[in-house]
Amino acid sequence: MCGTPMNRASAEIISKYFETTSARSASLSREYYEAALPGLRRLLRGWLPSAESSALDLGCGLGEVLHLLVQSGCKEVVGVNLCQDEVEAARRFVEAQFHCQDILEYLKAEGPTFDWIGAFNILEHLEKEEVLDVLRLCRGRLQPGGVFVAMVPNAISPMSSVTRHWDYTHEWAFTPNNFRQLALLTGFSPDMEFRECGPVPHGAISGTRWLMWQLIRAAIGGYLLVESASTKGGVYSMDMLVRLRVPVRKGARKTREG
Repeated sequence: MCGTPMNRASAEIISKYFETTSARSASLSREYYEAALPGLRRLLRGWLPSAESSALDLGCGLGEVLHLLVQSGCKEVVGVNLCQDEVEAARRFVEAQFHCQDILEYLKAEGPTFDWIGAFNILEHLEKEEVLDVLRLCRGRLQPGGVFVAMVPNAISPMSSVTRHWDYTHEWAFTPNNFRQLALLTGFSPDMEFRECGPVPHGAISGTRWLMWQLIRAAIGGYLLVESASTKGGVYSMDMLVRLRVPVRKGARKTREG
């Protein structure tokens, strides 16, 4: 994770994020990274860059997404993260370029452009002005037709307070409308996609969870229809994914993305 700490408590947690947070939920080994691949592939199905693409992961944590990008055949894979301990742990298992740096500092510096940029569980750690800056800078670092994919806490979920307050350094939760506003301000296409981070059926147990989730979704959507005459976009899981695209100018090269 990364971001510009706004107070002493956040700064201390961020500097020790591996010790206070990520090390408690991950037993680092080759097996750990391989076991993470199927779930990430299901989560990002159709939204991963194609082979030979260049990809950047902001706030890359322990590098699970970077490992997926490497295994997907990306020709250039770069991760940026502020916590030195997380970077050193990830370097042992992930064959990517790492920068231990604030993501805004990295994006502001002169550097390469990419076909695909990911920001998973990082934007919620930033102040509003920083989120706007990050999106503008990512827009400048993406090729024509390039893709920006983010995972953030979903404020529309009835359980949104769980992800909003799960991490002491979280500042915000987001709605789909926030990204519609931000896309217009930062030069991304107004055509964007949202996806729930709910169950994906791939077996008997996950299939049962998926069916139960559809019933829960229907109840949430029904409540919103009664109160506001709108389903508010139909994305109700605690976290949500959003995919933004850089417009392709006539005659410009379109990025390689699956």
